Amino acid sequence: MKIINYKKAFLWGTVVLIIHMAIGNLFYMNPLVMGIFQKFEGHPTMKSMEAFGGMTNWIMLTAIFSIVFIMILIALYLKLHESLPGKGWQKGLSFGLIIGLVKAIPEAFNQFMLFNYPTILILVQLINSVLSLIILGVLLSIFFNKFKVINYE
Repeated sequence: MKIINYKKAFLWGTVVLIIHMAIGNLFYMNPLVMGIFQKFEGHPTMKSMEAFGGMTNWIMLTAIFSIVFIMILIALYLKLHESLPGKGWQKGLSFGLIIGLVKAIPEAFNQFMLFNYPTILILVQLINSVLSLIILGVLLSIFFNKFKVINYE
């Protein structure tokens, strides 16, 4: 029988959330990606920060959405843990790959099909999303294993 220590799950899930958000920001704020995005500033498909009430509002909205989304993913990881292939960090890798395939690839395809959006920006989003979700899964498995969030009797 699977026993989840929800206090530990919340604590270590919060730590993973913070680390994941920092890594995600590094993916988008690195010079290579920033250079690609700067090429398309003013592109008709790109919204300005003012559309969200400025950079502060954009960051706040992005953070809130990310927190809710990652909390859902953590709950899903806890639910699926037993059935994920592999052991230890490999379970997290499996989870990240599955979520990446289910979320990022259809999202990128949809953007490509529906919007006149530069393909390179779609590819950057796809790569960053998949890598970010893989890292999230691996971090969850490492932290949750190390701190015994999930136990079996």
